[in-house]
Amino acid sequence: MQNMKLRTLILPILLILLSNLVFAANIQGTIYDVELNEVTDAIIKINTIPQQSFVSKDGTYSFEVSQGDYTILAKKGQEIAEEKITIANDGTYNIDLILFPDFEEVEILDESELEIGTDYTDTVEKNYSLYYLIAFILVIIIIIAVLFHYTKKFETGFKEELKELRKTTKDDLEVDLKELIAFIKKEGGRTTQKDIRKNFPQSEAKISLMIAELEHKGKIKKIKKGRGNIITLI
Repeated sequence: MQNMKLRTLILPILLILLSNLVFAANIQGTIYDVELNEVTDAIIKINTIPQQSFVSKDGTYSFEVSQGDYTILAKKGQEIAEEKITIANDGTYNIDLILFPDFEEVEILDESELEIGTDYTDTVEKNYSLYYLIAFILVIIIIIAVLFHYTKKFETGFKEELKELRKTTKDDLEVDLKELIAFIKKEGGRTTQKDIRKNFPQSEAKISLMIAELEHKGKIKKIKKGRGNIITLI
């Protein structure tokens, strides 16, 4: 009784194994490059159990397989070909393989070049930033030099005017001072130094000297307001 049960279990297994042994398909083909020239010495692999692989010396390949899904891989140098195939029936399957550049390696190379390009771009940007800083400093130096030049020129001109004023006779100065006092009275005893410059055809240095003289004599009082001066009679 036990032997009968054992035979009943073993028989289906043997039938399956025998069917696999009887069933066989052949996958074959030729390996080409992108210009459709036959490629020799390529490594050919197929993921059977165990895996089958060999080096194709004449540019062709052939595998014996059973039913199932398979991936055929061919490679030579940096070129690779990959084909997937499903075997459902016995017979001969012709699958030619065309080798293309390994795009994964190309992508890695491109990323490396991109990193180099990024470093170069960062270096260029840093150089430009340095150039802008140097240019800015030069502009500041030029502006300071120009201001210093015109300041010295103004001071020199002002000093020359003062020298000329000192040569003015006392009588002429008294006349100018009287006219200035008359103008301030006309303005109600209060005016600005700016208005005095507008109404008197004198240089700025002479007007400043006249106001200082009147202030020294106690005739007027100068009050600072903002960027100008208010002149009032005492």
